Amino acid sequence: MAEPVTASHAASHAALYARPRRLGWAAAGAVALTGIQLWFGSVAVVLPGGHGGDSTLRLRMVLAVAWAALAAGSLHSGMHGWEAAGGPRLRRAERVQPLAAGACAVGLAGGAEAVVAGPASAVAVGRALLIWWGLAVLSGRLWGRQQVWVLPVVTLFPLSYLGWDAAGAVRWWNWPWQGWHSTPCWLPRHSPSARRRGG
Repeated sequence: MAEPVTASHAASHAALYARPRRLGWAAAGAVALTGIQLWFGSVAVVLPGGHGGDSTLRLRMVLAVAWAALAAGSLHSGMHGWEAAGGPRLRRAERVQPLAAGACAVGLAGGAEAVVAGPASAVAVGRALLIWWGLAVLSGRLWGRQQVWVLPVVTLFPLSYLGWDAAGAVRWWNWPWQGWHSTPCWLPRHSPSARRRGG
């Protein structure tokens, strides 16, 4: 007869799962990113545009890439080779943990943004973070959990350089510059006269 799972068993299983993942470092990174976003999130980085002129990228959007990579990368384990043979309990934890980390990242980043810039900016940052989080998870699946940053970072160039048409309107797929109301931003809901705006 199987032994019932008690609270102490559950706690010990959680501790065994967390130990090789260095979740303490991930929590420290989250605290650091929150502080940077609160104090420096509105700093503007001016980048050249593909149709002349320039685009202004707020640091908060670059931080959304970092948040996404942190949340998806927290799944990496120093024992991933051993864990490849793990059972259903481990697989279940590996599904829940990145979702929980992504939710925490959206909550912290969105909360910090709501404090310093208001709810509209918080929604835009949260949407961008979720999209980059999905790309980070995909990147981890393709190239390993230590490479979760690859796809989010690669998208920064086309988004910042090619994200406007010749008339200066934000393209429908340029999610960091789409307004908060353009949800989901992959549907062309922006006005043709929409002008460039920081994320």
